[in-house]
Amino acid sequence: MRILCLGDSIMQYNDYTTFPQTGWVQELKRFFPEDTQWLNFARNGRSTKSFIDEGRFVLVMKEAQKGDFSLIQFAHNDEKDDPARHTDAGKDGSFRKNLVYFVRELRSKGVLPVLLTPVARRMFDGRTPVNSHGEYPAAIRETAAAEGIPCIDMTALTMKVLENEGEAASGRFYMNFGAGLYENFPDGRDDNSHLRPDGAHVYSRLAAAEIAGIARTFPEYAVLSESCMKNTAGKFLETETQNEEIDDEFTVFQK
Repeated sequence: MRILCLGDSIMQYNDYTTFPQTGWVQELKRFFPEDTQWLNFARNGRSTKSFIDEGRFVLVMKEAQKGDFSLIQFAHNDEKDDPARHTDAGKDGSFRKNLVYFVRELRSKGVLPVLLTPVARRMFDGRTPVNSHGEYPAAIRETAAAEGIPCIDMTALTMKVLENEGEAASGRFYMNFGAGLYENFPDGRDDNSHLRPDGAHVYSRLAAAEIAGIARTFPEYAVLSESCMKNTAGKFLETETQNEEIDDEFTVFQK
């Protein structure tokens, strides 16, 4: 199984030079079989507009094959006041048109796409998390419904996590930390958009749980759903067998 990922820096793969910044799809791999192939086209700073204008979608279409699945998540940069990236989330706006273009072109190649709303920024009004993405999550949900494809509402899911954790505790999920903690960022970081490994893992687990249930409504996605959230023994991760490796370690190191 192959999964194509289209998006921005919240989804992209990060190497050692930007650690601890972690794209949540890097952690999503943990919830799929090891032989799953991930083609991650997501890149820092991209919007639906710049992703198209820079030719990144051309690269996606060159690689796309019948039977592939695709995860599409934009908005962080579409909403910026930058003519090279900004798109309109309104009913007839360019944001929706770009999403429809992605979806229809991929389907023409036999790829089954999934739209995702953006991960919430760590922004609070008192004790209440704030949706900083305005109309874009609704535009994504409505586009998915109109095109008859799955939508995972990551905005709502991650805002719920922020609400449960609170402003202080949720800081560990984001690139928000003091000086001297990470070699790549000796002066610290004040970034409430990008994720650290803990945040990427928690948020990817939310996505995985949704992916595992997609086939109940969209049976053509059965291969994707049935592969998700299973360990190497083919059993759901929620079972008591998930920690069998710990027993192996005990056997090895207690001799």
